[in-house]
Amino acid sequence: MTFAAKDFEPIATSDVTVFMVAVAALTALALLIVIVAAVLSTPRKQATVVTGAHRGGTGKSEWLTAIDDVRRRYHSGTITQDDAFRELATVARRFASERLGRDVTNHTLSELSRVPRSSGNAKGVDLLRQTIAALYPPEFADALTNAQVRETSVDTAAGWVANLVERWRS
Repeated sequence: MTFAAKDFEPIATSDVTVFMVAVAALTALALLIVIVAAVLSTPRKQATVVTGAHRGGTGKSEWLTAIDDVRRRYHSGTITQDDAFRELATVARRFASERLGRDVTNHTLSELSRVPRSSGNAKGVDLLRQTIAALYPPEFADALTNAQVRETSVDTAAGWVANLVERWRS
């Protein structure tokens, strides 16, 4: 290959070697960038998330076991009725926190009313509100002045929380 300059006199190969090396290096770098971009832009396979009624390992049994544990300890006299109501409310709130993916363990009833709802969690949030509303009188009211408190047993309250766990769709 012959290059010419100054009145078409041939240029020595040593004069263009630096230019040719630079072109080769830039071409190699451009090729490397194209390959890296192609590899990084290839979509990765997403893990399939199984949802719905046939999803395995929904984790409901651990929550139902916790509810039964509260009932068992109340009936054995290990905890008081007030403690049982408090623990059942805690189980309900922890369960809902796990299902919602946000901490609602210390939310008041009015704060629970403002929890963002979606098509996937609306029924669960409603069930949580109803359960906590039903547990409020037994948990906080005086049994001497509140008939609902006198009529609500730990077993009934445990049923409310178990209903929440069983009916929540995630």
